[in-house]
Parts: sequence; structure tokens; C-alpha cells
Amino acid sequence: GDGGNDVSMIQAADAGIGIVGKEGKQASLAADFSITQFSYVGRLLLWHGRNSYNRCASLSQFIIHRGLIISVMQTIFSAVFFFVSISLYQGVLLIGYSSFFTMGPVFLLVLDVDVEAKIAMMYPELYKEMQKGRVLSYKTFFMWILVSVYQGAAIMYLGILLFQEDFIHVIAITFTVLIVTELLMVVVTVRTWHWL
Repeated sequence: GDGGNDVSMIQAADAGIGIVGKEGKQASLAADFSITQFSYVGRLLLWHGRNSYNRCASLSQFIIHRGLIISVMQTIFSAVFFFVSISLYQGVLLIGYSSFFTMGPVFLLVLDVDVEAKIAMMYPELYKEMQKGRVLSYKTFFMWILVSVYQGAAIMYLGILLFQEDFIHVIAITFTVLIVTELLMVVVTVRTWHWL
């Protein structure tokens, strides 16, 4: 909407777009998104909307993967040692895993772009992929779950089986492999690399 009479419509919408116009700024102040010209609506939906959807889908699935893989490893560690209540990784490693070691690479997912702006504007059919929910669906969700369980089990079982003689180092070995695995998952997921 572009005027004061559109405020109720904008507020009732899932995502309201207000246009600063001759009738004032009431619509743009009440809106979720404010633009200065109506011609910017296409770019807002086809480019920024597409990127927002893809980024949110990738980020949410990666965060679920990041939490589930370490949970699977902890479960296997506890099961192997007769369900003793000892944490696989102590405080500093656990906090470092979820903040320092894997938070930086996640920003690559937040900045990811699958197609250029002019291509998204030239081919609005690309937006149908978003409407069909192919990026974030039950299928993709369960694929990430399956990958998480597989990777967590493989890291833990192989760490225990291959390093039985040096079992005192199994924590360091499995943690290093866990971090490398997470970084490789980001590398596989990211479509566009940004060089600073």
C-alpha cells in the first residue's frame, strides 16, 4: 500500500510492503518492508525474497545438523561405556564447538547466493522452486537428519575402533574430525564463495 488507508491491509498481511508516496509515510511506517517506488517490488520479491528463503533453509538445516551430530556422538560414547553419565567433551570444547569453531563458517551460508540478481529478475520462473518448497521440505530435512546420524556414528565408532591403543587421545581425535566434518559440510553446501 501507499497511503494511510492501506495501513490496516498492510498490518493484516503476512509481509506488508509500504511505498513512500504522495499520500504520506503512514503505509511505509506500518509496513514490514518499505520501498520508495513500486518498481522495486519485483526485486524485493524475486531477488531478496529468494535469497532470504534459501539462506534461512540452509542455515536452519545446518544448525540442526550441527546439534544432532554431536548428540549422536555423545549417545554412542555413553552406550559404549555402559551408559555412564560422562560428557564426551568437557565445557570448553562443547562451548567452543557451538560458538567459536562452527559459528564463523555459518556466515558463509548467510551470505550465500545461488543465482545473480539479473538472472533472478530475467527468469521469474525460478521463484516457482521456492513455492514448491524443494529447498526446505520433509525430504531435505530427513536427508540432513540421516547425514547427521551417519556422520556422528562413523566418527565415534571409527575413533574408538581405530585408536584403541591410544584411547586417551580419542577425545582430541574425534573432536578434530568433528570440526573438519562440519567445515566440509559448509564447503559442500555453499554455492558462492565470497573473497574478502
